[in-house]
Amino acid sequence: MLITEEQKRRYTAFWNREPLDRACLYLTSWDGSAPFRAPKDPEEQWGDLAFREEQIVYNTLHTQFHAEGFPSIFTNFGPGSLAACIGGSYKFAPATVWFENEPFFAADWETRPPVKLDRESKMFRMIEEMTSRELRHKDLFITSISDIGGTYDVVASLRGTQNLLYDMYDDPEEVKKLRDEIAPIWKEYYLEYSSLLLREQGCMSSWQPIWSDKSYYPLQCDYSAMISPDMFREFVLPDLREQTEYMDRSIYHLDGPGEIPHIDLILSLPRLSAIQWVSGAGNAPNTDPCWFDLLRRIQKAGKGVILLEVDPAELETLFKNISQRGLYICANVRDAQEAREVVEMAKKLNF
Repeated sequence: MLITEEQKRRYTAFWNREPLDRACLYLTSWDGSAPFRAPKDPEEQWGDLAFREEQIVYNTLHTQFHAEGFPSIFTNFGPGSLAACIGGSYKFAPATVWFENEPFFAADWETRPPVKLDRESKMFRMIEEMTSRELRHKDLFITSISDIGGTYDVVASLRGTQNLLYDMYDDPEEVKKLRDEIAPIWKEYYLEYSSLLLREQGCMSSWQPIWSDKSYYPLQCDYSAMISPDMFREFVLPDLREQTEYMDRSIYHLDGPGEIPHIDLILSLPRLSAIQWVSGAGNAPNTDPCWFDLLRRIQKAGKGVILLEVDPAELETLFKNISQRGLYICANVRDAQEAREVVEMAKKLNF
């Protein structure tokens, strides 16, 4: 069994923000085996699907899962891979996949081509095949949906970020028209893959390893760090509201201090389930006390809080200051003993 009934109960409590004896804790450790061999180059790392399948199976077999940890595999083709399925370019790099390399159109709006979901594009076919390969291992792990990216992040990939910043001032209606063409493509892709995963597995996961027996997705607009709250209200908020309406559950990926000015608008979304806070490179960790007021603000608004890549050493201070109701923590621990210590500490400090 990949996930127990007790784990399901705790995930359901997290989604519903029901009080339990502690937070939802996704804890993992490595069993001490040698790591899987490094890829020869970025092309093998991202585009060699047989290599990736072998790597995934090996890593799953040698990972230990504790508390609410369960084997969840991220179908990873970079952040915002949808852009490359509708005409955008991409470039494999050692740590990521870059999508804003050659803007889909950089000239004036009158000459831009229409956008459509290209099921024959190399990116779409890679995602389709990788998902199929992963679903063959339903006895070993749960397969996630790929990272589609936020609608406006896809727009930025197609147009170029700097161009789009000017466009929002100079040609706002054209920007909205492009968004209105991408939004139904985003929805089509999302509903197709979320339905597939729910049908094949009875549940779904995402790049955030959170179990759900209903449809969900981490929504985002990383681009919004460069625009004002007024522009966020005009351009981004209607898009987010629309997406939350056709999902059973939803998360917002709040990426860094630059997005904090939009927090009240994000919290106003009635169907939003939770917010994942990321403090960003060069800033204090996402569990640092300097962010506690922000986390309490999210909780006071009735939303769950998600913190990934947490250092277990920082959890005691966090648990003493933040309610564990509707709180999800993802952390790597040394071993099963440290996992038990984290669980007991969470119970002891719950309020």
